[in-house]
Amino acid sequence: MSTNHSDSLENPYQSFHWAAIVTSVIALTAPLCLVTPAFAFIPVLGIAVGVFGYLTISSKPEIYYGIKLTIIGTMTSLLLLVWSVTGIIKTSEYYYGVAFDNTIKWLTYLKEDELPAAHQVMISVEHRQRDAQILNQYYDNNKGIYDDMLSQFAKPPMNLLLAKKDKWNPQDLILVEDVELLDLKKNKIRVTQHYHLPLSDPPDGVIS
Repeated sequence: MSTNHSDSLENPYQSFHWAAIVTSVIALTAPLCLVTPAFAFIPVLGIAVGVFGYLTISSKPEIYYGIKLTIIGTMTSLLLLVWSVTGIIKTSEYYYGVAFDNTIKWLTYLKEDELPAAHQVMISVEHRQRDAQILNQYYDNNKGIYDDMLSQFAKPPMNLLLAKKDKWNPQDLILVEDVELLDLKKNKIRVTQHYHLPLSDPPDGVIS
């Protein structure tokens, strides 16, 4: 009796590595990172699992298979992560730019002694008065918001800006540092920046 052996027969102990399946599943959910930065961990997890799976399968090909699927899943997660990070950077630059422009506008209101308009920039969007035509009248007839405006402008550095408004120019505002961009609930963004505003007198004077 003789037994024929064929090299084409698969190793009966070879199995599909779990990392190939997990990496593929993660790659399918990774687009969520494009919706919100909070899901950026998904493609990172996919890349980590994919690298582990690739190293394991490639080092033990006689035991595991599924390396192609692992590579596809890993590369998909990597591309989505890069896309997400790029979007986050561009979004941050946009909001920082808008905040800087709004600060110059706010300083312009202070410079022109338009305190109600300046105060409107400082309060939350949902509480702002939309009709600029009656803004001064709105403050005159609303003691609560008028008192709030006065109390806000009595605090530093607003009181210093008002006291020296003839010694600075809004267009001279210098951005020192982008401190924080915080994504709050209800689709609100809070931007924190550090500025220097040079004074004409004294020549080396600065309000920060």
